[in-house]
This record gives sequence, C-alpha cells and structure tokens, in this order.
Amino acid sequence: MHLQHFVLGTALAFGMSGCGAAAAEEPSEAQMKEAALYAINHPPGITNSDPITIKFFKKEACENPTPKGYSCSFDWQVASANIGASMYNNISSAFFYKDKDSGKWAMRPPF
Repeated sequence: MHLQHFVLGTALAFGMSGCGAAAAEEPSEAQMKEAALYAINHPPGITNSDPITIKFFKKEACENPTPKGYSCSFDWQVASANIGASMYNNISSAFFYKDKDSGKWAMRPPF
C-alpha cells in the first residue's frame, strides 16, 4: 500500500510541474491581439477619446523570454477616427508579459 502512495505522489508531482511549465509558454496570436488592443486603447496617463480597432493581426515570432517578457514580432493594421492612431501601423514588435494581478497577457508600450 505504501508503494502505491509513493507512485501516486510521484505521478502527481510530475503532473503538477507540467502544469506550471505550460503556464510559462509564449502568448498565442489571440492573446497578443487582445493585449495589444487593450494597450493601444488605454495608454498610461492619457484618455483615448477615439477607440482604436485592429483590422488585421498576425503573430510572426517570439524570442526566448527575458525578465521583461517575450519579445514578439507581429504584423497588424489599426483603424480609428484619430489620425494619430495610424502610427501604430509602423510598430512591428513589443514585449508581452503575463500580468500578475489579472492573469492575462499584457503588452508593454513599444515606445
């Protein structure tokens, strides 16, 4: 009976460590798009009066994680009544990280 408990405990330990490793994976294309949309519509210290939409978003690649998060490149096109929003079309990479409070992926301002 003790051997069965040992085997079960070992299996659970490996299973739980696998779950932890899965949480550290790079963001998916959908998670990156959601994080980017939030970041461009909620810039720190500024009220955005004209919402920005993402018309097209394509994840290209992410590098190995650093303390800042994953440096990921992407291709996208944004649209807004605010003419200044078109500057985002020139940005092709940013750092994405998992927010500790919300548990969601977030994008660091790329400028």
